[in-house]
Parts: sequence; structure tokens; C-alpha cells
Amino acid sequence: MPGFLLISGYLFSVNKEPQKFLKSIYGVVVPYVVFEIIYLLGIGMLGKLMGASNTFDGGVLALLSKIAFSPSGTYWYLHTMAICLTVYYIINRYVMKGLSGILITSIILYALSIGIERFRWGDVIYFVIAILFRNSNFVINERLKSPISILCFVLIIIFSNDISRDSVSGIGLSLTFLGFAFDLKDRIPECISNYISYIGRNSLAIVLFSPLFTVTAKLCAPFFAFDDTRILGTICCLSMITALCLFFAMLFDKLSVSRVIVGKNIYSKL
Repeated sequence: MPGFLLISGYLFSVNKEPQKFLKSIYGVVVPYVVFEIIYLLGIGMLGKLMGASNTFDGGVLALLSKIAFSPSGTYWYLHTMAICLTVYYIINRYVMKGLSGILITSIILYALSIGIERFRWGDVIYFVIAILFRNSNFVINERLKSPISILCFVLIIIFSNDISRDSVSGIGLSLTFLGFAFDLKDRIPECISNYISYIGRNSLAIVLFSPLFTVTAKLCAPFFAFDDTRILGTICCLSMITALCLFFAMLFDKLSVSRVIVGKNIYSKL
């Protein structure tokens, strides 16, 4: 998730006209609200039956509070990005640009992380790093890429006592693993690289649909009780969830639901 936040922040163009920015933020906020509501209502009605780790049994006010301050499932990512993008865009366009604007943005985001339960500085810091990289013309897929990144990654794990997301070691882990991934992509066969890129291009669909199917996938757990390692069950469930996410992305595009919720088609072909 730190990698997602860093790449998303890096790819965001802050120099958009307000109309284009609103279109971009629509594609984050609306799907977040829609799918968060579906998820909360789903676990509220079926969560205990399916053994979901998250639960929800509140009314309308509790639902609104969850959406605004404490999202469940992986939808916290969209919640975090919506706040970060909005604050940064407003500061950069109407207050101050460049490093000073990033500093003001960082202070505001840090203050918000104190008051908003699921808006955590340990996540936000990767967005801040991303916009610093972009502002300094630091090309992450070239400058981070290195064949020794994986060695640095392993050394950090071995010698660091604290690898939480907002620690220096945690940030180092995220950056070195991204560097390893960028380098690996250039070394693996093209057919495998194309498949990985295909999954990456459909990451929004996977983020949106996967929490819904992850809950139902728990019903399959008894069928893999014979595997003490749980590796086989994990692989099968992960494959099933990914396939369902891609199928529903295609279905939403066919029915034009994607354009209503996200503002564009969400499925990308192989």
C-alpha cells in the first residue's frame, strides 16, 4: 500500500484546470462512497455469518461517520488519496507552489491525521514523498531502479528494529522494494511482464471489488483445511478474487455503470 500511495501521488498532475481536477477527484470520491456503503451494509447483514473481521451494526449517522472518518476494508486507500489530492491541489493552485506549497500541504495533512481516525500519517507520508519526487523531477522508475535494491531491502529487515510505515526503515523498505520491482520488470520475460502490467492497469478495479469478494472467499476456507501451511488456499482464493474483480470490471463497463460511478471505464485489456 505504501507503493500504491507513492506511485499514485507521483502520477498526479497538480497543474490541472479546476474542471479537470474535479473530474479526477470524482473518480476517487464517488467510487469510494458507493463501494464503502455497499461493503458496510454487506458486512452488517452477512458479516457474522461469513466470519468477517470487520463488522457494522450502526444506523445512518454511524454510516456517514464511517465514510467520513473511518473507512473499512481497503477503501481507506481511496479515502486517503481523496484528502491528499484535494489539499495539495488547493494549496498549489490558490496558496503557494513548489517546495513551500508542499511544506504547507504536509503540515495540513499531518494536522488532519491527528483528527481523522483512519487518515494516518504513516500512509500520508508516502504521498508527500511522491510529490517531492515529482517536484524535483526525480524519475522514480529510473532513479530507484537498481539490481542491488533487493540486497538493501534484506539488510534493512535484518538490522532494523522498527519497520513501521512511518519509520526511516519502513520508508527504506518501501523504496528499495520498488527499486527491485522496477529492475525486475526489465529482466523478466515480456509475456510475464505484460501480465503483471495488465494486473497493475486494473488495480482500481481490484481495489474496488476485492473487499466484497475477500469476505465471501472465507467460505472456501474449510475446503483447504488439509493444508496446514494455508499456501494452497491463499493461492486459490487470491486467483479467484482477482478473476472475479476483472470479470465485474468488464461487466460494469459493458453496462456503463463504470462511467456513472468512476467517470470512465475501469477495465483495461491484456
